[in-house]
Amino acid sequence: MSSSDGESVFLTQNKFREVDEQENNTDGILSDILDLEREHPKKQPNFDLKVDIFSDISDEELVKATQDIEGKENIERFARLNQEDLDNLVKKGLSKKTEQKSKWAMTLFTNWQNERKCMLPNHDTFMYQDIMIMSDEEINKTMSFFVAEVRNKSGEDYRPNSLYEIVCAIQHKLRHEDERTLWARHGDRAKRAEIITEAQEDEMWSKGVLGRDTPQKLLDTLLFQLGLHFALRAGQEHRNLRVGTNSQISLSMDASGLRYLEYREDVSKTNRGGLQHKNLQPKVTRAYQNKNVPERCPVLTYEKYLHLRPEAGKTNALYLRPLRYPTDSTWYADSPVGVHTLQQTVAKLCKIAGFTGHYTNHSLRATAATRLYDAGIDEQLITEKTGHRSTSVRSYKRTTEEQQQRVSKIIHGENQCDVAIKKAKTAAESDSNVCAPAGASETEISSGSVFFKFKF
Repeated sequence: MSSSDGESVFLTQNKFREVDEQENNTDGILSDILDLEREHPKKQPNFDLKVDIFSDISDEELVKATQDIEGKENIERFARLNQEDLDNLVKKGLSKKTEQKSKWAMTLFTNWQNERKCMLPNHDTFMYQDIMIMSDEEINKTMSFFVAEVRNKSGEDYRPNSLYEIVCAIQHKLRHEDERTLWARHGDRAKRAEIITEAQEDEMWSKGVLGRDTPQKLLDTLLFQLGLHFALRAGQEHRNLRVGTNSQISLSMDASGLRYLEYREDVSKTNRGGLQHKNLQPKVTRAYQNKNVPERCPVLTYEKYLHLRPEAGKTNALYLRPLRYPTDSTWYADSPVGVHTLQQTVAKLCKIAGFTGHYTNHSLRATAATRLYDAGIDEQLITEKTGHRSTSVRSYKRTTEEQQQRVSKIIHGENQCDVAIKKAKTAAESDSNVCAPAGASETEISSGSVFFKFKF
């Protein structure tokens, strides 16, 4: 080894021994410290109270005083707040700096949306809607493009820390809005979707709200008929519908020659497909063709819609966005309709028809169950149509094709008169006060202002 002045330096064994002795000396130093602490221990603080503060008040007196205070009628124990007071209380708990940063980030996001929409108006149009109504998948894709494309006022990239703070600020806004939505839903828990009567459905067809003559109308009508005949839930089950080899909907024909659409459930609210639901039978239901009123036939609606989808489309989602300028062979773009748009379809249609009330996509499901229940259909058939869980008796019942056809006809509105007559006839036979005279071939039964005639 060489030193800085060129002379060689050698470390002998004695040098290494001196280093080892210095290192081993640390044990002696620690021992001296411990001995020092034993000789001079630190004085520990004394927490004993020198004065008996509550010496003049017994436990019984404290309890009695508390009961006297709570028992006074003039003292209100709990506060009375309205919604405005609650909102102000929430705002006080929020940091002003955080709220300002969140507002700035949302303004930046909106400016990015507007500029992108001007440059690419037809590219991923779901990115240009309000972020509060986007689905999780749409938010993830939109935020990916936003983070990659956003720039500061000088046109330069934001630093990673700044991007992180921008995303956190937007996330804070989303979370805060979700909490407000939860409070709003909590107060509206008892509100239920109203059913659509047969008269209202007839009015929707006669007014042209439902039909197949335009791309948007065909799309809305398909959702309406599939939601009604398959008793689908809200918008997510509609969004999950696919076309192609793994489609849940297939077109078939029964032994009598009647064509029908068959829906086979794969994933739903009550059947997630995991281990917990491995023994559940998936929902399987049919929608038969309507020969009496072909304009309202769900089979023909489905066939026409499939025929007008893009021939070389890659999207397997069933519902596609209508083209602004459709052609004779193609009415739809190769882009799926968002779940929030699907969720608002029935409400939009009922509003166009002039109906007042709380109508949602769930109205179709409730309508299907109500019509079947009013017609006296067996619970087995109703639960097969809706997919609700029932008792184990369902495993021992079998549904015939005739029953399937009858279920479809009732939803079409064809069989209501026959059902009403059958109920009245049954009531007449069981009524001891109504007797047909000897030799009579026809009996007239009055029920209010409605008359039914039966031939025996």
